[in-house]
Amino acid sequence: MGVIDTEGKQYMSRNIIFADAFNYLLYDGEQVIDPQKLKELDTTQITAPYGNQARVPMQKYRDLLKIWEAMTDDDMIYVILGAELQSRTHYGMPVKDGLYDMIGYSKQIEEARQSYKEMSSEKQGKEDSENEAELFVEDGTLKIKLTSEEFLSGFRKGDKLIPIITAVVYINPEPWDGPMSLFEMLDVKDKRLYKYLNDYKLNLIAPINMEEDDFRKFHTDLGLAMRVLKHQNDGADKVIGDTNHRKIDKGTAVFLNRVAKLGLEYDEKEDEVDMCLAMEKKEQRDKITGAIEAFRMDGISEEDIIAKVMKLFNVSKEYVLALLTPKTV
Repeated sequence: MGVIDTEGKQYMSRNIIFADAFNYLLYDGEQVIDPQKLKELDTTQITAPYGNQARVPMQKYRDLLKIWEAMTDDDMIYVILGAELQSRTHYGMPVKDGLYDMIGYSKQIEEARQSYKEMSSEKQGKEDSENEAELFVEDGTLKIKLTSEEFLSGFRKGDKLIPIITAVVYINPEPWDGPMSLFEMLDVKDKRLYKYLNDYKLNLIAPINMEEDDFRKFHTDLGLAMRVLKHQNDGADKVIGDTNHRKIDKGTAVFLNRVAKLGLEYDEKEDEVDMCLAMEKKEQRDKITGAIEAFRMDGISEEDIIAKVMKLFNVSKEYVLALLTPKTV
């Protein structure tokens, strides 16, 4: 995983940012998913081996996986939400995400199987085939009676799976030029076959696809982050200027500084960052760095450079020393 993907994963792992992203994707910005109702899940995935050199199952890891638990209209909602962070287009993404989701469903069935195995009376036979599976107590232990079909399946007729929704968060100012569905990847000569093929569509969150009104649908600084990323190559400074000295979450500032390579300068000890001030400090630093290089080209000694810069820019000696770099030979 590259630096950008790693930074994106760390930033998106925060429940408040994760919930904001999925509220944008699923509910057009309506605050339905409560960050406090999100719980981390194990991101480990086991896949079957494939390919000529494959010998053992492969262990892969999702970037982020959380379960959303909420009460709505007296009903409990359980949804598994996964996020994959991409800094570059992945041309096999529909298969990758589809595989993750199917493995997740398979895992749920296996967990049900193990649960019933522990509770089952292990009574099989056609005499039970017309009856619903039922709970009963034996020797003070709650057990379950399964039909033969349910025992074979490891899954009861009335059981339901927890839905899994995976989003691809594309951290790049350029368009996603890969397939958006499995159908786009298939080489189907006879169109009549589509009726019998199952598609898998990507849920893509990409700054380049967002209109200006879309950024206002976010309720955290993720909206600002998406807007800066969209204009990373053509006006990020203006986007930052539009914040009008509003302080933003430091996590967002760190994320943007490293991913968009803004070079902003701010106090790492502060919980919030004035992006405009950070940009002004960055511009001053650039001017000072330029002055240092000019003085060096004129053959001025390091000691005199420090004195000149301190006087010209009204900065401390420690600040200048931190900017000084060895001369190139």
